[in-house]
Amino acid sequence: MQKDRIKVYLLTGFLGAGKTTLLNSLLQQSRDHRNIVIENEFGKVNIDAALVAAQIENIYELTAGCICCSLDNELLEVLGNILRLEERPDQIFIETTGIADAGNIIGMFTLPDVKARFQLVSTICVADAENVESRLEEVTEVGKQLSCADVIVLNKTKDLPVTELVRLQALLENVNPLAYITATADGQVVLADMLPQEGRVPAPALTPSAGIASCDTPAEKTPHKINNVLFESPQPFDLQMLAFVLELNFNVYTDQLYRIKGYVAVKDSPEKYLVQSTGNYLTIVPAGPWGDTPPSSTLVFIGKGLKSATIDRILRPALR
Repeated sequence: MQKDRIKVYLLTGFLGAGKTTLLNSLLQQSRDHRNIVIENEFGKVNIDAALVAAQIENIYELTAGCICCSLDNELLEVLGNILRLEERPDQIFIETTGIADAGNIIGMFTLPDVKARFQLVSTICVADAENVESRLEEVTEVGKQLSCADVIVLNKTKDLPVTELVRLQALLENVNPLAYITATADGQVVLADMLPQEGRVPAPALTPSAGIASCDTPAEKTPHKINNVLFESPQPFDLQMLAFVLELNFNVYTDQLYRIKGYVAVKDSPEKYLVQSTGNYLTIVPAGPWGDTPPSSTLVFIGKGLKSATIDRILRPALR
């Protein structure tokens, strides 16, 4: 069943960033596959669907709400309808509304029944080079969308000086050190470049240091208040306690903590575990043996105004 899962690409980004243009580019490159598009517009009339209609026959339109919240059950219903099609698609492209909280949508694809039939290949966030910096300061959803992305596409860079392009790329990497970042002038991208770069996943430390090490980005470098905290420890975790403290605090700090990702060592287990959390969903799954690497834990936390001392306080009770 796993190998027959339908591939899903999730496109996010704030209003006017260029999601539909990028979607059309991806569809052009996927003409040899059976594709379905799910369009979400926050209103009763879906204008974007008309712009995509020339590229593809099968479009599911979700309007008058956002699939990350009020339409989440409708999205699950659409996925069920797709499974009942006589000819199932090879790929699904979901374009969210510009104010969507991508974390909750990503979380839907971690549900066992959904994950058994669909593979969320990549979450792609389109950022408008002309205003992404100001949007980060003004709109909470922009920070969440960028934080949850596997790939960030910096769009509309045609008239951007090289120095400004480099600065914006550094800004985005500061917001989400886990993402692969690429730039385009007009929304034209290569589909192969839209895959997650596993090298971006924090690697276990080769030489664990004594005690706990964590660091966060200096406040003066992040006026938008989105920052990341790196947590490292050679001590193993109690698996159940780790799940408990992460789920508890993810719910408590839901407006502040956007994403967690990394590998951890677990007491009495020879395997490393991959920890991922977005929206209200947390997964901790075995990820194979440590091999020649000494077991240790490395987690990246992304959110708004995160402090290393707070992360230490949250995780310390789960260490053994």
